[in-house]
Amino acid sequence: MNSNRMRAYRSILFLIILHLFTLGKSQKISEEQLKNELQQIQDKIGSTSVVNTTIKQLENIYRTAKENKYNVAFPIGTELMRTYSTLNNSEKVIEVATDLESHINEDSSPQQVSNMYKMKAGSLGALGFLEDSHKAYQSSKKYLGKIQDNDVRHYYSSLFYSNYSGYFDQSKKQPDSVRLYLIKGLEEAEKISEKKSSIAPGKKYDLIVSIQANLTLYYLWIIQPAQPRTAETYLLKSLKIAEHRKISSLNEMNLYRTAGDFYFEQKNNDKAIHYAQKGLELERKISSPSGREIFYEILTEAYLAKNNTLEGKKYNQLLTKLRDSIRTVEKHSVNKVTTAIKKEKDKEKNSTLRNYLYIFFILIILGCGGIWYYWKSRNKILQQRFQELITKIKHESENRQDGMEKHEEKAIKAPKTIAEETVNQLLSKISKFEKTEKYLKSDITIAGMASSFGTNTKYLSEVIKSYKNKNFNQYINSLRVEYITRKLYEDSVWRKYKITSLAELCGYANHRVFQTAFKKETGLTPSDFIISLKKETEPETV
Repeated sequence: MNSNRMRAYRSILFLIILHLFTLGKSQKISEEQLKNELQQIQDKIGSTSVVNTTIKQLENIYRTAKENKYNVAFPIGTELMRTYSTLNNSEKVIEVATDLESHINEDSSPQQVSNMYKMKAGSLGALGFLEDSHKAYQSSKKYLGKIQDNDVRHYYSSLFYSNYSGYFDQSKKQPDSVRLYLIKGLEEAEKISEKKSSIAPGKKYDLIVSIQANLTLYYLWIIQPAQPRTAETYLLKSLKIAEHRKISSLNEMNLYRTAGDFYFEQKNNDKAIHYAQKGLELERKISSPSGREIFYEILTEAYLAKNNTLEGKKYNQLLTKLRDSIRTVEKHSVNKVTTAIKKEKDKEKNSTLRNYLYIFFILIILGCGGIWYYWKSRNKILQQRFQELITKIKHESENRQDGMEKHEEKAIKAPKTIAEETVNQLLSKISKFEKTEKYLKSDITIAGMASSFGTNTKYLSEVIKSYKNKNFNQYINSLRVEYITRKLYEDSVWRKYKITSLAELCGYANHRVFQTAFKKETGLTPSDFIISLKKETEPETV
C-alpha cells in the first residue's frame, strides 16, 4: 500500500511540474507578438488620438521586451516616451530616454534615435535643465544626417526644428531664433513628397498645421510688439488645411484651442466661442480633460465678455465640476488599472490562482512604486525651486536698498545712442516707478510709461534692456511676480485668495496669463507655491 501510494504521489508531483513548465513556456511572448501589439497600439492612437488608455499596455510590453532583450524594445520605448510627452510627464520621458540610451547600437533606426533625443531635450527644457536640453538636441541633430530616405529625413528634421525652437523660448535667449527654427521646420515639412512617399500625407499636414499654429502664438505672444495680423495669417492657413485635409483629431483640437485663444485675445468673442465649441466637439471623441478645461475657460470668459452671464455661469460651473473630477480621477487611477487587470485575468481559462495572485500583486507593487517615484521626483524638484524662490524673497530688501548703486555701476555701459545724463534720469524714474508699485496697473504699456517719464519708447526700451536684461513685458512680469510672491510670503491672509483674485491684484486681467508668467519666472505654479508656503510657515493643526 505504501509503495503504491508513493508512486501515486510521484506521478501527481511530475504532472504538477510538467504543467508549470508548460505554463511558463506558453506565457513567453515572442518578439513578433510584441511588434504586432505595438502596431495595434499605434493604430489605435492614430485613429482616436487617445493615449491615456494605452499607457499601461505600453509600459508592460516595454518591460517584457527589455527582459527578453528584444530589439523591439527601442521602438516601444520611443512610443512610450511620446505618450508620456503627450501627457506632459517630463520626468518619465527623461527616465525612459536615459534607459534607452544604453540600447543604442549599429542596428538602431537613426530616425528613432533622433526622435528619442529630441523628446528628451524637450522634457529637460520643460524642467529648466537648459544646458542638458541643448546637448540632447545636438545628439538628435547628429542622427538626422544618417537617415537615408529623403522624405523620412524631411519629416524628422521638421519635428526637430519645430521642437528646437522651444529651446530658445525656454532659455529666453535670441527670441528671433524661435521664428527661424519654426520656419525651417515648416520648410522641411513642405518638402515631403505626397507621391509614393513613406510618410503618409496626414503626417505631413499634421506637422504643417502644428508649426503654423506655433507661429501664430509666436507673433501673438513672443515677438514684441505683437503682430496679430501676421499671426492670423498663419492661423487661417492652418484652419484651411484642417477644412480640406485629413489631420489627427488631437492636432485639430489643439488648432481650435489656438484659434479660440487668438480671437479671445483680439476681443472677437464670437469667433472665440465658435472655435472653442468646435474644439469641444472633437474633445468629446478624444476625451482630453486638459483640452476640455481650456475650452471651458475660453467659453466662460468670452460669454462673460459679451455680458451673457447665463452661458458664462454655465461653463464656469462645468469648469469647476471638471476640475473636481480630474482630481478624483487622479486619486483613483491606480484602482482603475487594478480593475482592468482583474477583468483581463478572469478571461484566461488556463491561469491558476497562484499565477493570478502573483501577477496581480507584482503589478500593484510596480504601480505603487511608480507613483511613489514620480511624486518623490516631482516634489524634490518643486521643493528645490521653492527654496530658491524663498531665498530670493529674503534678499529682496537688501537688493532694493543698493539697487541705485548697481545702476550707477552700470551707467558706464550706457548705450552710445543715449546721453549718460539721460540714462541716469531714466534709471531714477524707473526706481521710483518700482517703489510706488505702478507696475500693478493692468493697463500699463511701454508707450504710457515712456510718456509719463517724458521720454520716447526707444530710449526707455534700450535702458530697460541694458539694465534689467529683459524686454518691457518680461520686466513688468518679473516685477508683478516678485510683488505677489513677497505678499504671499509675508502675509498668510493672501494665501486664502483665489488665483483669479491674485491675478487681478498684481495687474493681470486674465488669470491664465498670470499663471503662465508666474511659472516662467519661478518654475512653480501659484498653487504649488502657496501649498509649499503653508507647509513651511503655518503650524499643522491636530
